[in-house]
Amino acid sequence: MDNEIKKLTKKYESNMIISGRGMLFLGLWSVFKLVVGYIFGADKIIDTQLDLPEIDEAATELIVWLIIAVTGLVIMLSCLYVGIKAIRYGRGIKRKKGFLVIVVIIGVLNIVGIPGYFTELKISDWDSAIASALVDLTFASMSFDMVYSAIRLGMLNKKRLKEA
Repeated sequence: MDNEIKKLTKKYESNMIISGRGMLFLGLWSVFKLVVGYIFGADKIIDTQLDLPEIDEAATELIVWLIIAVTGLVIMLSCLYVGIKAIRYGRGIKRKKGFLVIVVIIGVLNIVGIPGYFTELKISDWDSAIASALVDLTFASMSFDMVYSAIRLGMLNKKRLKEA
């Protein structure tokens, strides 16, 4: 039984490390997607969503870039935090599970954001919308796998301590 617990512990520790690295990539991907989405749809955002007649177009664009920069920074820092914590958790350095709350929020936000890809689509945009939705589903499943692996590791550690 002890050998089986070691195998399962190694498996879930590897899952945590891989998911942590994936979370680091998620941060980079999300910021890239945010910036590219603005660059290719900047005129639509400025014209329709920020109709501020008293501010000129240059100031409006500056405000939008500031919002994008702050949003990108928050996304990147939260993914960096979660990724590093998951890697440390998988390596057995720290066994605190507080970062899993952020992981659940990220996973849920990825799922909730998927319908947004399919609003106001042209025929030529379907391939990129489907690809983006699949990437977000992949990251959501990675997030929930990270939570599951952390829970299983906690249960295995309790079982190992109980047997010792």
